[in-house]
Amino acid sequence: MDIVTKDFTPTAEQISVHGLGFIQVKLPNNQRLHVWHPDIPRRACYLHSAIHNHRFSFTSHVLIGTQVNRRYEVHYDDNGTHDLISHDGPRGATGGRLSFVAGRVRVEPAQDEFYGPGSIYHMPMLQYHETPNSGVVVTLMKKEQEGTVHACSIITHDVKFDQDFNRFQVPEARLWAIVLDAMQQKTK
Repeated sequence: MDIVTKDFTPTAEQISVHGLGFIQVKLPNNQRLHVWHPDIPRRACYLHSAIHNHRFSFTSHVLIGTQVNRRYEVHYDDNGTHDLISHDGPRGATGGRLSFVAGRVRVEPAQDEFYGPGSIYHMPMLQYHETPNSGVVVTLMKKEQEGTVHACSIITHDVKFDQDFNRFQVPEARLWAIVLDAMQQKTK
């Protein structure tokens, strides 16, 4: 089924949990504060679906911790080991988009990139990557050029994508407390 209109509506909340295991804080001027923290839940299929792309290019400025960025090349392949998950659907009541399998692919990882405090890196629109961070990591992401093609994730073939992840499962007060704690890591 072809969907004529694309729903690119961002999450309305200023702070929420992202299924990739970080807190997202919406800021002015197309900026987002991202906070990875051990207490943040991830979608149930995270270990099989962390590779993703964005419909926009962005720069990311690492404020605290070490950001791990692993880029991938993704190729359509009917015998591939992974499925392409299209995030083309509307947002649901729990903040996520209705997503579906849109093809079979193979993935080729590149070398890991490590960025410490003060580092800035760039991700082009639709470039696949994952951020397998551990511990506390805080970045300031600035969206740049936005495209009209929706974002996708890559999931191991035959693993069911978690459509039920709730971006609002952690109370806002708790999220703000985690953000404050993470920001204080710089002074500890």
